[in-house]
Amino acid sequence: MKKVLVSVIFAALALFSAPKSFSQITNIDGVWSFGGGYSTFNVSGGDSADKFNALGFQRMPGFYFGVALDYPFSAIDGLTLEPGVNIVHYGKSFRFGDSDKPKSYHCNFINIPVNLKFSFGADGFGVAIFTGPRLNLGIGGNSFSTGRTYPGIRPLDAQWGVGLGVTFADAIVIRGGYDFGLTKCLKNNKDLNLKDEIAYRNTLNIGVSFLFK
Repeated sequence: MKKVLVSVIFAALALFSAPKSFSQITNIDGVWSFGGGYSTFNVSGGDSADKFNALGFQRMPGFYFGVALDYPFSAIDGLTLEPGVNIVHYGKSFRFGDSDKPKSYHCNFINIPVNLKFSFGADGFGVAIFTGPRLNLGIGGNSFSTGRTYPGIRPLDAQWGVGLGVTFADAIVIRGGYDFGLTKCLKNNKDLNLKDEIAYRNTLNIGVSFLFK
């Protein structure tokens, strides 16, 4: 756990210093942001979700941090494109099936959102609504494996997200969003009879970002 926290701190410091450097190197006319917050996902859709939840799984909590660029690509005032990259970690202990003791399950993703965003406001205060696709790439964790008493999560999935952000003093953004699963998220597991059943991974994110112009 200590190694994970140290890695997160060093990665956060690196990303925190990145926006100014990126702006100088790329000379892109946009606003960089760095932030992080709380993230959690659950599984819904079809019989697989019911079986997954019945085995003891409800929600998988976690956290995220990352960087994004708000790029004014359109002549329409307030309409921007916001691609980004986030590192996401989830973890929790569950007692699946007839297991006597709970076991810790965890997984990590590289999350790549691309938002179409519309912002409005004045005097340092603003409101933004956004929507767009997300690609999630698994980069480690025992939740991607399968067992006789528990299913496994696929290390690649896609989502469509919607969200809202509120900006204060042109510097701090509080934002929240919900990502709806578009692709099946559970691996086939013959022991749990999960083959060809439908289940999607839906994600709730709430966090804070800092802006760098």
